[in-house]
Amino acid sequence: MEQRSYQALKAIKKEAGKSNSVYMTTVRFGQVLGFSQQSASRLLIELEEKGYIRRKLENRKQVIEITDSGLEVLYGELNELSRILSQDMRVVIEGEVKSGLGEGRYYVSRKGYIVQFQEKLGFIPYLGTLNVKVDPLYEGNLRRMRSSEGIRIEGFKTEDRTFGAVKAFRARIGGEDCAVILPERSVYTDTIEVISKEYLRGKLGLKDGSRVRVTVDLS
Repeated sequence: MEQRSYQALKAIKKEAGKSNSVYMTTVRFGQVLGFSQQSASRLLIELEEKGYIRRKLENRKQVIEITDSGLEVLYGELNELSRILSQDMRVVIEGEVKSGLGEGRYYVSRKGYIVQFQEKLGFIPYLGTLNVKVDPLYEGNLRRMRSSEGIRIEGFKTEDRTFGAVKAFRARIGGEDCAVILPERSVYTDTIEVISKEYLRGKLGLKDGSRVRVTVDLS
């Protein structure tokens, strides 16, 4: 993305602090970036058109909110800096096991995915996923993972439908090797799907509500 857009998002996030939204006038936005009010206004429109921010009026004041797409840009930059500075590219994600809708089993069982899992991850997964609802405390690490490239599992077509590309990340849970997978194009969710050659619920004695800790490799 353009450096100017990144700097603008960074400035908004700095003003917002722990929140992702902030009361901010166009004049103030321009002052932070060293732009005129007119230039600041054009930049806000540009960010909004790209889907990086949302704007609304509350009590006659402008509220600027960074969207999931905007946050992905910021966390992506964090990952890039971590690589450049040779920082640890592992993140820890904790949460609770929850039941899914059975969709994971359907997708993981597709031959087009299985062949690539074996080739790129080194194992054929148990036909199902372990769903983990991530604690809010680990949202930053979750966003770092979602903004990382990961290991690309290519999409493919069958006679009936098209299956999209997936990102995979090598990981460990309870001493077991595994991988976290997520669709390459997906809306933000606080639930991750974990695959392994083992039936993790049985192997680790897990049930709905069990607390788990997943260490994910982003490199």
